Amino acid sequence: MKKRFSALFLALALCLGLAVPAFAADENASPEITCQGPENSGIIYESQATDAGVIGFARSGSNNAHITYGTLEDWGSGVLRLVPKGVDIVVTGVQSAEDVELSAFSPIDIKGVTRLFCRLFAWEDGKDVSLVPLDTDDPMGFEYDDPQDGKNHVAGHVTAADAGFQANEDGDVVLNSERLYALLGEGNVLRIVVGNTFGFYQLSGEPKLISDVFTDVPVGNWVTDPVVWAVQNNITNGTEKDKFSPAQNCTNAQILTFIWRAYGEPEPTVENPFTNVIPDGYAKAAVWASEKGMVSGTTFDVDKPCTRAMAMTYLWQAAGSPETEPTGKFTDVDASDPYAQAVAWAVANGITKGATDTTFAPESICQRGQIAVFLYNAVAKN
Repeated sequence: MKKRFSALFLALALCLGLAVPAFAADENASPEITCQGPENSGIIYESQATDAGVIGFARSGSNNAHITYGTLEDWGSGVLRLVPKGVDIVVTGVQSAEDVELSAFSPIDIKGVTRLFCRLFAWEDGKDVSLVPLDTDDPMGFEYDDPQDGKNHVAGHVTAADAGFQANEDGDVVLNSERLYALLGEGNVLRIVVGNTFGFYQLSGEPKLISDVFTDVPVGNWVTDPVVWAVQNNITNGTEKDKFSPAQNCTNAQILTFIWRAYGEPEPTVENPFTNVIPDGYAKAAVWASEKGMVSGTTFDVDKPCTRAMAMTYLWQAAGSPETEPTGKFTDVDASDPYAQAVAWAVANGITKGATDTTFAPESICQRGQIAVFLYNAVAKN
């Protein structure tokens, strides 16, 4: 999917006559664009599909300074990632804000069809960049004369540095929310290009919070970000329409299904070995788990409570069962225990710290909130 949209965005850049900048960062660095809100803010990051056509600029006049909108360009299908207020866009893998190119678009309804109008940036030497006003009632009637006086400048794209953003001490370019909204305004679309990495982001206004979805998952809680991640990635829909039930014990079927979904719902390649009837929604996960060696036998215990030892073992096996020397950290985990390597791997990878500094509590039953945290640490953070 990512390759498809990268090609799509490159085609868009070319059809609008927008230059793709040379990438000045370390050759070994891989540029990445992510949306980041405050920790445990509960903000759900959403995307929406769009097939809006793009209307770009045309220049005319004796000095090529008269700017109007030109013809419709075909964008094809694409995805807009929504960026609510309070969320920054962070570009990593660059050396300078000069490496990050920004373009802006306004989605406008034209006879019942949404079109993306490419916006002009304008600035005077030594002053802030801003967007040239657009008549949303008659966008096709837009006309602008480029002063071309060496002091005032207009362009269809600017660098992040031009727009007032700079790389931080980590080398990341943070497009902070307050400045983004001041520069573009709510509803407008930002195109970010860095090297061969492309992304389209719409400033969507007030955020949707996980507490709006699940009344029992508060903002600012230890389980907030993991549950947000699980919802965004279709790992769980909760136990009821508006309940996640973080304190409810997690079953064997639930944890294996969560893991299966987190790994992309791979299609099992073996026959179902289980003779008992497995409820819909769990069946493929159970067969996949059997194929991976995570469960065995001909009966799948759907409702068996999931212990901490089981959870770490399942996650370790899903990760390929990497060899890990038992830590000896926990007094209740012996090196000969079948889950000793899994526990050591989980601790080494920040998935769990144990029940206390010296105990792991392998037979303790896991709650759904704990499983969400373990899975978030194992998959999203590693």
